Amino acid sequence: MSIAVHGSVEPLPDPTAAEHDAASDLFASLLASDDRPGVRVVPVAERSDLARTRLLDAYALLAGGNELPVLRGRADERSSPYGVFADAFEHATGNPEEFTELEQDANLLLRGLFRSLRTPGWAREALGVADAEHHRLHRAVAATLDAMSGPAGTVVLLDGVHHADPASIALLDHLVRRGPRTPILLVVAHDPHRAPASLAAVLDEAGRYRPDDAIAPVVRLVDAGRHRLTQREHTVLAVLAEGLTADAIARRLDISPRTVHRHLQHLYRKLGTADRLATVLHAKSLGILP
Repeated sequence: MSIAVHGSVEPLPDPTAAEHDAASDLFASLLASDDRPGVRVVPVAERSDLARTRLLDAYALLAGGNELPVLRGRADERSSPYGVFADAFEHATGNPEEFTELEQDANLLLRGLFRSLRTPGWAREALGVADAEHHRLHRAVAATLDAMSGPAGTVVLLDGVHHADPASIALLDHLVRRGPRTPILLVVAHDPHRAPASLAAVLDEAGRYRPDDAIAPVVRLVDAGRHRLTQREHTVLAVLAEGLTADAIARRLDISPRTVHRHLQHLYRKLGTADRLATVLHAKSLGILP
């Protein structure tokens, strides 16, 4: 799979309807045009519970319109082990015809497995391993998602992930690193101001995706027009894409290296990136660079 990054990592506190429409349009385009195998991660970083809910409502409708199965779960402050995933499999939706007999059986298997997690000692009883040895469960979930996903894939919508329990974050990390081979669109909606370090680390790992990695790519769905790059920042970005060093950019533009570094820091902040390569790749995906 190859990386597809759309939009900014900088969330707005109160996104407007126009911005949500733009994100929905991009999500619809993604569903219609991108069915590559493997997991793709779509972060939804919004502080407002209502804003996240409305956006996931729109995503669920779009997925249903594309005849894709939808798993939608929500974490809360009292979330039990694997709570957000358990909730998602309890609320698998879609037309019954969308699931084959094998896919229905796989979904029921995961529902029962996640229900059993509420009982201490479940892992030893069900899997013959200590509760702490969750890696076998992680692999089982990935394999079962493969079994229940049709050729066009499955959309998994997870909300309130900043409340997710450590077991859910560990499973999310496994899916990002070694997830299913079938197309899985994994939407991770969270309040970025309340996200634990473990969740930030998972999203950061996905954000560092490279084409030769097994790590899932991040797909960001926010209007590119929000970046508001200045003309000079556009110029620096274009020269940066040629692979020039800061000193070489300074000579090309007849400015000081210190000024170049200042422009680079502004670009990193506006595009939500951390290095030059990621900035160039992100700008190309947004259409800012050809």
